[in-house]
Amino acid sequence: MNDEERQFERVLEELADLMNQLGDLSRSVTVIGGQVLAIESRLRGKSGEVTLRTETGQSIPRGFTLEPDLLFDLDGTQFMAERLTEVLRDRGYRRTKNHRWSRELEEGRIDLDLFAPEGVDPLDLPTSMTPLRDSRLVLHRRQPFQLKVGGTVLSLALPSIAGFIAMKLRAKLELRPEVTKDSFDLVAYVSMIGAVEVVKALSADREGRRLQAQLVDLFRSKDAPGVVDVLAYAGALEPMEQELLAAAVVELFSEFLIA
Repeated sequence: MNDEERQFERVLEELADLMNQLGDLSRSVTVIGGQVLAIESRLRGKSGEVTLRTETGQSIPRGFTLEPDLLFDLDGTQFMAERLTEVLRDRGYRRTKNHRWSRELEEGRIDLDLFAPEGVDPLDLPTSMTPLRDSRLVLHRRQPFQLKVGGTVLSLALPSIAGFIAMKLRAKLELRPEVTKDSFDLVAYVSMIGAVEVVKALSADREGRRLQAQLVDLFRSKDAPGVVDVLAYAGALEPMEQELLAAAVVELFSEFLIA
């Protein structure tokens, strides 16, 4: 286990201890952001390093995600919500930004970015949180999980497939179109979950089919914006490897073509 992997493991252990101390309030928490990929990796018996693996045998690492993003759905649990800041302070966290609480660990600093569902009155929240525009999709059919880390168990939830896709598409298409990592994360996620499974989830309703169409536009050809992003992210590859990677990404999303 290298230093970065050890640091990632420590972050998961800290999350597990925090959730255990929060008690019933932890049932309202969903992991969002890049750490979704890391936990999906761990649940599949891998190290947690976010890596894109293609059918052509290529492996492009993104590394370990060390900053958890947590969505708190406090509806019906307001009577427990005030415990959140109390527990954070007891564990040595301090607020370093409006929405961020940080703590120094022996292995390095951990930053928790806190989110709330869109439309929640900030006065009803126990501390400042960023409103999440795609919270409805994230929370609908969210996926509880348990993961053994060290000598404890991390019990949390992951977003629905549609919720994760929606968040990453909004980040790429609206919030930070010049950044390449969101396209990379979308490809890594679909590759990990499986294109057939993702299409099945998105085909269930009109909103999912809208997301499916956006994915097709982003990855339909070698010169499509998402494919260009992935190639830029993997810029160290030789030209032949870049060609193989582009072809693999286009092939992956050919499953998403809508008749």
